[in-house]
Amino acid sequence: MSVDWTIDTFVLYKAADGDIDPCYFLLRVIKERHTVNFDSEKQIEREYSKCFKKVQRERRVGSELLKKWFKEVVAKCYQCYSGKLQEKHKKGLEKLSFDRSDWPFVAVCKKTASKNLVSEESDYKIEVKEYLKKEMDINVLSIHDSLQYSQ
Repeated sequence: MSVDWTIDTFVLYKAADGDIDPCYFLLRVIKERHTVNFDSEKQIEREYSKCFKKVQRERRVGSELLKKWFKEVVAKCYQCYSGKLQEKHKKGLEKLSFDRSDWPFVAVCKKTASKNLVSEESDYKIEVKEYLKKEMDINVLSIHDSLQYSQ
């Protein structure tokens, strides 16, 4: 079963730290030919790029894995959508003090078939998750829940 995923950079940072579940999740995405969602404006790609540079500079254990993972994703299994949020969602997320750098992930995820966004970042507090589910039908999943979902 092929699944599409919108993957927050938090997952990449955890994988770079050598955390088993994020590494396993990212490898399953490739192995099972799941799709990774990006925005046509390339904001997500820029966020990923910043992550790759930072983990390489810090010589984190999983930095090479991330570079290889990204090359595979770009070569075989990605899709693009507009990363622009509707004005009403901008206002709703601003009221919740949701970090603007995460807006492209949310905007893209809303347009996908699965509406699965993987993150455990602190910005995705309970109120934000509730808003995303109620107003945008987005499922914010932990890494562990993502592993269960994709089986």
